[in-house]
Amino acid sequence: MARLTPENEALAGRIIARYPRPKSALIPLLHLAQEQDGYVSDDAMTHLAELVGITPAEVLGTCSFYEMFKREPVGKFLVNICTNISCVLLGADDLLAHAEQRLGVTAGETTADGTFTLEGVECIAACTEAPCLQVNYRYRCSVTADSFDGLIDDLASGQLDGEIPPHGTVARIRQVIPARSRRRRRLARARCCTSVDGHRQRRQWRHLMAVSDAAPIITARFGDPEAHTLDRYRQTGGYEGLRKALSMTPAAVAAEVKDASLLGRGGAGFPAGVKWGFCPEGVWPRYLVVNGDESEPGTYKDRMLMERDPHQLIEGVLIAAYAVGCAQAFLYVRGEMALAQERIAAALNEAYAAGLVGRNIMGTDFSVDVVLHWGAGAYIVGEETALIESLEGERGMPRLKPPFFPAAKGLYMQPTIVNNVETLSNVPWIITNGSAAYTALGAEGSRGTRMFAVSGHVKRPGVYEVEFGTTTFRDIIFAPVYGGGISGDRQLKAFIPGGASAPWFFEEHLDLPLEKTAVDKAGSMLGSGAIVVMDETTDVVRACLSLVRFFSHESCGKCTPCREGTTWLERILSRIMAGQGRASDVDLLMDISDNISPGIAWPPKQTTICPLGPSAVSPIASAVRRFPEEFAALIDAAVAARTSTPVSITVGSHG
Repeated sequence: MARLTPENEALAGRIIARYPRPKSALIPLLHLAQEQDGYVSDDAMTHLAELVGITPAEVLGTCSFYEMFKREPVGKFLVNICTNISCVLLGADDLLAHAEQRLGVTAGETTADGTFTLEGVECIAACTEAPCLQVNYRYRCSVTADSFDGLIDDLASGQLDGEIPPHGTVARIRQVIPARSRRRRRLARARCCTSVDGHRQRRQWRHLMAVSDAAPIITARFGDPEAHTLDRYRQTGGYEGLRKALSMTPAAVAAEVKDASLLGRGGAGFPAGVKWGFCPEGVWPRYLVVNGDESEPGTYKDRMLMERDPHQLIEGVLIAAYAVGCAQAFLYVRGEMALAQERIAAALNEAYAAGLVGRNIMGTDFSVDVVLHWGAGAYIVGEETALIESLEGERGMPRLKPPFFPAAKGLYMQPTIVNNVETLSNVPWIITNGSAAYTALGAEGSRGTRMFAVSGHVKRPGVYEVEFGTTTFRDIIFAPVYGGGISGDRQLKAFIPGGASAPWFFEEHLDLPLEKTAVDKAGSMLGSGAIVVMDETTDVVRACLSLVRFFSHESCGKCTPCREGTTWLERILSRIMAGQGRASDVDLLMDISDNISPGIAWPPKQTTICPLGPSAVSPIASAVRRFPEEFAALIDAAVAARTSTPVSITVGSHG
């Protein structure tokens, strides 16, 4: 197709000017090119190379890394059906098969009339509404075969043309680029809504279990349909934390957050206030990067925060930037989250217009530019150094630590603080109410509240904010105000306590508190705050395969043990599931796992730069050690069909 149109070329120039280095604008520009033509053409890549001062090969290198960029035309409607763990447990495989039959194509193909392209994709962050899909990155959740057929009919007849934008248009609301941000300059320092009925249910349940009765902190506005607007946010106390922070010294703000013992909510659980103090003294400029690339299967708390309360996040960003001394912040949002991008863009536009972002905020000397940056489909960029690489316009591959600790050598090799969406969303409340009020909630070592997404075989899947460290897994899975118990009153088989990377837990772990230290000692992690429940009917080999397939698909390829190992793990599990298992397959699975993560222990040892490789080992070790008979049954049937030789698999032989 064509190069960028003159109008888009002018827009590209304004986008480039927001970044200290032109190449950082490459992913937004690739989105712009795809919006123009429906895919990224060779001519467009050549044009982008000219605009940012690199070669077309470098543009292709970045473009080819990210799932969302299409190099060939696709249908008018790109239908992506999630095929990962939460959706698989509730029938995603059957839904995909039905979709293939209904459209007359297999996954990855386009209908003959060019209307529909069907894809089976990994987690799309709507896990508690499974099974789910996206049409041109707009969600359709709790989909059945009948509702899928109705959706296809509505799309084909044009009834949804005003609601579903053309493929390539990720978001229809853009961040307005402020005039002062158009010139490059030298940067210096510079759960659902809690209702009355909900409280009543909690009090009743407390007779049986220790369910927290604490009021929500960061989800308090979730029940308000206008909470994403500036007017409503201010009516409910919004930006008062920023006002208070600006009356304090930056050091005092940082100390307040440190005293609150706010643990990072992205997975690692590192104290946010401590991280803020890691920037070397006297080194400028400094940057703040917000990690909104939420892609871990089972997880979508951050998407809810970005969609429903974006000003809360922006206020947290501003306070953090003030405390650390950043003159520029980058809000990196997962590419597939179109509504989150629109809500944040609209909120930033409101905040700039109101003088809450930009120059001389609230009449003070504090100035900061906040840039909304879209990802393009790559789980690995959730790792902070890979996120930085992506933000620089590169393929999202992690960096070695040391020496590339972001606080010392981060974005553009400058001191950089990387914080998760939920982490920063807590900051306004902490500054407004004080660290003592925050530490009065939760348990020793896990203060405040935390959001958990509960999905899978539960009666009331959802995202819940609970008091950190006092609520138990039994509470959040079985309490009527939370998960409500196992679907169909079946028995619990296993549950994942903290996202796809976490080793599985079982019945004996239900009374553990949702507290970092306790869960760590028990051999797993709270991780990304995703609890996936599996009942007695679960095929654990299939569940294991869905998780391992995710990590294999999302490996960036930089480290050999991860690149090769996860591929072989997927192939072996696929072989077993296809009825072609071999007697040696379980030993081979564990041997490969041991090569990726020596000792297959927790916390894992790594032969890779980042934890993605060892993450693929967690479901295999959990399933093989707890349910060896399920692997044996599949392999025995396959071997018996060929040789009439039974198979014997024991737990002891695999640790």
